[in-house]
Amino acid sequence: MDQDKPGKMRTRREFLKTSAVALGTLGVAATVPDNAHSAHGAAPLRIVDSLQFSRDWHFRLGAFEEPGGGEARGTFEERPGWERVALPHSFNAQNTFVPVRGYYRGSGWYRRHFTLSGEQASRKVFLEFAAAFSLADLWVNGRYVGQYMGGFTGFCADVTEFVEAGDNLVAVRVTNVHNPSVLPGKDIPDYDLYGGLYRQAALVIKNRMYVPQYGIRITTPRVSEKAAVVRVVVNVHNGYSDLRQGTVKLVLCDPAEKIVAVKTITAPLGPSEDKTIEATFEALPNPELWSPETPRMYSVYVRLSDGDIPSDQDSASFGIRWYQFTVNDGFFLNGRRLELRGMNRHQDYPGLGNALADHLQVRDVELLKEAGANFVRLSHYPQHPVLLDACDRLGVLVYEEIATWQFIGGEQFVRNAELMMREMIARDANHPSIILWGMMNEGRSRLMFERLKRVAHAADPTRLTVYAENKPDEGWKLGTVEAPDVLGINYNTERIDQVHALLPKCKLVCSEHSNAIAQRGDLDAEMKQIDQVKANLDILESRRYMAGSVLWCMHDYGTDYWASWPEQHSGAIDSTRLPKELWFYLKSRWTQQPMVHLCGHWTWPGEEGKPRVVTVVTNCASVELFLGGRSQGVRRGENPMRWDVPYEASPLKAVGNSNGKEIIDKLRPAGSPAKLELTAEPALMEADSSGVSELTMSVCDAQGVRVPISGEAHFEVNGPGRVRGVGGWPKTKISAGVGRVALEKSGMPGEITVRVTFANLPPSEISVQNSERKTLT
Repeated sequence: MDQDKPGKMRTRREFLKTSAVALGTLGVAATVPDNAHSAHGAAPLRIVDSLQFSRDWHFRLGAFEEPGGGEARGTFEERPGWERVALPHSFNAQNTFVPVRGYYRGSGWYRRHFTLSGEQASRKVFLEFAAAFSLADLWVNGRYVGQYMGGFTGFCADVTEFVEAGDNLVAVRVTNVHNPSVLPGKDIPDYDLYGGLYRQAALVIKNRMYVPQYGIRITTPRVSEKAAVVRVVVNVHNGYSDLRQGTVKLVLCDPAEKIVAVKTITAPLGPSEDKTIEATFEALPNPELWSPETPRMYSVYVRLSDGDIPSDQDSASFGIRWYQFTVNDGFFLNGRRLELRGMNRHQDYPGLGNALADHLQVRDVELLKEAGANFVRLSHYPQHPVLLDACDRLGVLVYEEIATWQFIGGEQFVRNAELMMREMIARDANHPSIILWGMMNEGRSRLMFERLKRVAHAADPTRLTVYAENKPDEGWKLGTVEAPDVLGINYNTERIDQVHALLPKCKLVCSEHSNAIAQRGDLDAEMKQIDQVKANLDILESRRYMAGSVLWCMHDYGTDYWASWPEQHSGAIDSTRLPKELWFYLKSRWTQQPMVHLCGHWTWPGEEGKPRVVTVVTNCASVELFLGGRSQGVRRGENPMRWDVPYEASPLKAVGNSNGKEIIDKLRPAGSPAKLELTAEPALMEADSSGVSELTMSVCDAQGVRVPISGEAHFEVNGPGRVRGVGGWPKTKISAGVGRVALEKSGMPGEITVRVTFANLPPSEISVQNSERKTLT
């Protein structure tokens, strides 16, 4: 499995294929080394249908007026008012990021038929939903199963007693109406509360003796460079009405998938009994330690047998590492000090809401790594398991938190916060990337924090708790700053030494800084954004007592908050993940690979002879700037570097020197707009992909130089797909000559042709292939 070894970057497609086991919420299990079958003859031990089951849903927005309600059996979803959708799906995808406050807060209905054979219906049947914000009511075959608060951690419903052989109907009513007891509790926080089944769903069929969802927990009680102890806890359920003998076979594999050790444990299981089976692998020699530079992942495969008959199989990945936060010396990983350099990340995208395809989740982690970040805060809620798996595999440390924002409710709110903490830890505890469990963003209650800390430590004694404090003086007076294991500081950067002096016993990490606003394409604002972030990082990264810092924020995002709606523009990249100049500055500051980047563009018609400031971001020791082949001087020891240059329509070139090696970047003045250049990523949407391609449009002159103009691009689509523009319109913004939009495939295979028009330019076309579906076995 060379593609899993650090240092060799895989394609996103390869990554998603090999990371399927990370979808713990979806119950996907890897194949155990031998290919046993169950007592049901040729039937597999466990059937997990996520790909097909996430397709072919019908959705209707709002209240339901048909007799019997939206849960009633029948096929009336074929009537007007219903639309066919695939999961992930958000019913706020088209009414957010728009210049009108007040996105839809209400209910939506989802319905889907599925078929079970008689043999399948006789086994244990579960429906798993990776997320449904904020409350979901579930019916199967017209019978009420229950209500679930799975807005961020999802839920699993045992529907064995509700299904039957033949056709079955699942109906889900989801609401995102504000409820102060349901996290985050605040009606309008500084992020949109997208409603819907916005992650995947799965139909899971198991034998009556099985490993439940999140039934494998792996810890490493003792770790050094020479040896590690691995402890595996497996939960087993006997769904039979008589005493059974359960046998668990554990296969421990190293990062190269070579078997390291095998253990077999047998235990009696009473009728309907849940039992915990534990095994310890002692003194694993010379472990391959997990770190951002070497993200080595081990695996444990579990085979459960009912007597001598194989009954279930599952697997989990984990990493071996140890870490420490200190009061005066920051953060240590595997015995070495590591400066945490990170960004805060939300989970939305214009036109998609928070219903992001898997490859977009992975791409965000790739962007973090490319910029040199080694840390991400998942603000302000638990995010997709596939994103966490990408952090594991690519090497990004994680601060994960329950859903909050400047609000603490009553007793029911606190109980729900405790529940979400338990669910988040149960779902995510095997991820070695996670180092902090977050309890709150910008609020303070010592009683609640103490309760949440007890819950977190009981569920996971191996990790530390944190909350993000934007008013440390107030937190000191109330005593909340002493409650967590680590204290996150939001802002207060210029007085961080005073904060440290006030809180000399606290282990500190900067959980947010800067919040510098700049819309991509506004070059003056982007330069000010760089300067503000640089000033903050210069302070934070020079304080050894700080474990590290987390920029607010990674990308622009949708919000209905009064101060920043409809979109917060403090990202290093924009909401479609196109880079601002700040992203290049961070890359120049945080990476070792020599780079030189000329900021902005060099197209200023009518400004000939007038001075322009030329900005270069670099990690080279020196840079010389040339205009039309003439030197404009050398800068050394600065980042960013700046020159005042009289404008002329000649090429601009920056030549960096890194240990005698030249690193070059160029800008050419653009002529008149002449064409639109289009790219699609991916250009082939395969049957087992998430069904979204990104179209990127560049306005270029006749020589292919990007022209820095702005406007709207409009789309016409032929074939089985649609453009997901903001507000439902087939258009998107172009800024500084470039824009991006999501193209979503429908369920039918075929070629999707997109015709794009912009201003008075000739239309351009691009084709994306939507391949045939594959049949799951």
